[in-house]
Amino acid sequence: MIAQILYTAFLFALAALIVFILRQAVSYFKSVQILFVTAFLSYWVIVFSDCLKNHLFSTESVAYFIPKIGISSALIVVIAVEHLALVLCMKERPKLSWKTFRSTRLYLVSTLYRGYVVLILLLTLVLGPWQIQQVQDMWGELVYDAVYESWYLVGLAIVLLGFIAYPCMLFLQAGRKFKQTELASVLNWFGVGWIGIGLTLFIFHGLLSALNIQVVEISHLLNLAFFGIIAYAFRKTSILESLFQRLYTTTYAPRPTDLIKDGEVFSKALRLTHGRVVGKNILLEFDPASDYERVVKDFVDETLANAESVAVFTSKGSSIHSALSNRDDVKFLILTQRVSTPQANASENEILLPANNSSLLLDALNKALRAYPERNSNIVFDNLSSLVLLNGFEETYGFLRYALELLALENGASLFLFDPRAHDIKVASAFRSLFNDQVTYGKAGLRVVKMPEPMLKA
Repeated sequence: MIAQILYTAFLFALAALIVFILRQAVSYFKSVQILFVTAFLSYWVIVFSDCLKNHLFSTESVAYFIPKIGISSALIVVIAVEHLALVLCMKERPKLSWKTFRSTRLYLVSTLYRGYVVLILLLTLVLGPWQIQQVQDMWGELVYDAVYESWYLVGLAIVLLGFIAYPCMLFLQAGRKFKQTELASVLNWFGVGWIGIGLTLFIFHGLLSALNIQVVEISHLLNLAFFGIIAYAFRKTSILESLFQRLYTTTYAPRPTDLIKDGEVFSKALRLTHGRVVGKNILLEFDPASDYERVVKDFVDETLANAESVAVFTSKGSSIHSALSNRDDVKFLILTQRVSTPQANASENEILLPANNSSLLLDALNKALRAYPERNSNIVFDNLSSLVLLNGFEETYGFLRYALELLALENGASLFLFDPRAHDIKVASAFRSLFNDQVTYGKAGLRVVKMPEPMLKA
């Protein structure tokens, strides 16, 4: 009776942890959240199957079938955690191709790892390499338990060693690399937690079973503690939040007197004051052959001179990035196809964002706008043309429409760059229809196309 109550408590506690993880507000790491839930749910199946075998349907036939469920679930955990480690710990991953597969050691290791785990999974389901015998459990009752063949136990031990040496060590190594303490501790706890779970599963379900010792309840109790640690660490993980906290830790100091001259350097070119630029979302159509980055530099200089924040969405090595990379107060959100989730970059004022995920870009924009509620937040988006070529017109148009809705709720100004020569007239007209404020920059300099009287948001 005590054992049934204990198992019920285990199952309810694991279910509560799963609900806890699902309730965490993550948008960048939705796929990561799903992987965590998959791993937790797989272990819930292991506990439930042990309860069935030992206390609800304690027969020899059930005892032979249950290890197929339990070990298969454990192997699913092993694969899910490896994918988690790749998503969270790898700063950049090259696009998958046969050439990069052969030259990138990570792909080779991942393929060998997953291939071996799948092989053990197939052997588990097809062969069922274990014998059933009766043993006495920790409550003094006789139960049926599996005793694994030695070669199969060695195969499982190799899975455990690979699990610890590869995905778990990725977490620990990544934890040492990150300078931000909270983010590093999250990854370290992930590594420690999964190592503990892997060891207890192998020891209590494998080695002790081979010695006719049946104390799996202790294993579940220990692993419940490890899962609790992992869930608590995941609570902090909105690693996305950690990344933005890392990006937006700068306290804006009063501007040096030699920058006062830049206080309206951009506004004057539009024949406005800085106060009248606040609230404007400007479409800047540029000629790639011109020195259009000068306009963006003036825009950034003016925001910094007025002690306002500015975030620049651009790509690594672009003209805009090159022109502004020496500005410590500028926050860069680097758009790239080489990551699938936001990743920390080597530079303290940069993070990497997946360029082909509009919902993540909108979330990044929203967080950049709300990072400093006490001051105006300004945005430079470089550039819409690249986004169209990457994601297509419809997705880019939808992103831009929602982005402008977010910007309409905040004070500050934005500058969206667009090269009309790269698109047909319908695309250019569609983008222009979204902006009340439009300027162009070519070899003849800056020209105002449309600039109605601005309205400062409340």
